[in-house]
Amino acid sequence: MRFAAVGVTAAILAFQIFFPPRVGLANNGDFGKVTARFALHAPAEDEFAYANLKWAFDTKYRWTSDFRSDETLLAAVAVGWNKLTGAQKFDIRWMGLVHGLLFLLAMYLLQPLLDGFSRPRRVAILAAVVFVLTDFLYTGLFNTFYMDAATYVALMLAVVLFLRAAKWRRRGDALAMVAAALLLTLSKPQHAILGVWIAALLAVAGAELWPADRNGRVFGIVSGAVVLIAALVALKTEAPANYSSNPTYNLIFIQLIPNSRDADADLIALGLDASYKRWSGTHAFSPLGAMGDPAFVREFMRRTSYARIGRYYLTHPRDTWLTLVNAGAWAGRVRPPMGNFDRSSGLPRFSESHAFTVWSDAKNALLHQHGGRFIAWNVLMAAVFSGTAVLRRRLLPPVAVPAALALAAMAVTAWLEASLGDAAEIARHHLIASALVDLELVCAIAIALYRPVRNGGKKIPL
Repeated sequence: MRFAAVGVTAAILAFQIFFPPRVGLANNGDFGKVTARFALHAPAEDEFAYANLKWAFDTKYRWTSDFRSDETLLAAVAVGWNKLTGAQKFDIRWMGLVHGLLFLLAMYLLQPLLDGFSRPRRVAILAAVVFVLTDFLYTGLFNTFYMDAATYVALMLAVVLFLRAAKWRRRGDALAMVAAALLLTLSKPQHAILGVWIAALLAVAGAELWPADRNGRVFGIVSGAVVLIAALVALKTEAPANYSSNPTYNLIFIQLIPNSRDADADLIALGLDASYKRWSGTHAFSPLGAMGDPAFVREFMRRTSYARIGRYYLTHPRDTWLTLVNAGAWAGRVRPPMGNFDRSSGLPRFSESHAFTVWSDAKNALLHQHGGRFIAWNVLMAAVFSGTAVLRRRLLPPVAVPAALALAAMAVTAWLEASLGDAAEIARHHLIASALVDLELVCAIAIALYRPVRNGGKKIPL
């Protein structure tokens, strides 16, 4: 049974990653943050429209990226394996293999955790895991250089390793869980904030992950401090100092000012003035915008900031709600509206794959263009998951409830950050938030289905 579940997952991943027509997610321009270190290049005209299979090595495209992510480490492994074959070009399916193997490792490590379930319930839980978490919404990231791919596989590993440590209190599982949490925290600047909740969980309940006869309290405090420091360092150093300029511009001139009831007053509240109203409706990369002018960018960022926007949200609840609704309407599309095929497939630009998309298609049908429903879905999943853990707490390890609350807090944080932090490429920015919500659903199903298996007349706790 254990190998069957891993085998099915491996077959699904292999079909999506390796077999033609090969699929992935097109580059939106972000791949250079990783590929620049390896002098990799693909045609710029294919961005957004095609998911390039082959990447050329060309030293003129080598530059030192100011972005830091452990996705670069995964790319180094993939590029190394590619070079061992003697190929003159880089095949992005090596990235798919690296990401896929880490995901399979999480699936393999999950299997022993289900021994406390009856066979039908174990099958039902594994079916939910495979059905939801191998949807192309997520596995489409594997054949890419998006930092979110590292975030996703690290999230899966961290959750599974946490559950193993909570059940068996083995030192190896606990240390590996901290390593996975660090991988998650350092994967992308936008996701570093999630590490704060992990750090809080470890500080509060980390002792329950460590052998009972050891210094569990010390482990909890030290590991929590390490993850917190990593999160703070990532937030401070993983992106260039001016990286927030584009999303700040997008929020103000795509979302806030076009929907304002008093644009002049709102511009003042945001640190600007009425002269900026002419940029309303433009985005950071718009030829009609002003972000191509370095002098404008410097003055713009001198006058406003994310902190200003945060204060604006707090003092303008109507605009905050409208931003959440508008973002939810587009985030409800679930999958980014970008090409999934290589140009060699012969398919039109922006063609999207519909293999293994039943779950994401269902969410799309329910949530797309319905911002209120999207908000309700996020809130409902957090409440259902947390409530299920609380109601069944006597069957679960002591750390289960604080862990459920931490995961729910991570999901809500990721959703709010994606919705309130930018007004462009909204569906793509919600990918990890979506993954966290889907994890809540899968975990809630597992907790609800759990019934202790009797062994010699005694119940075996989860």
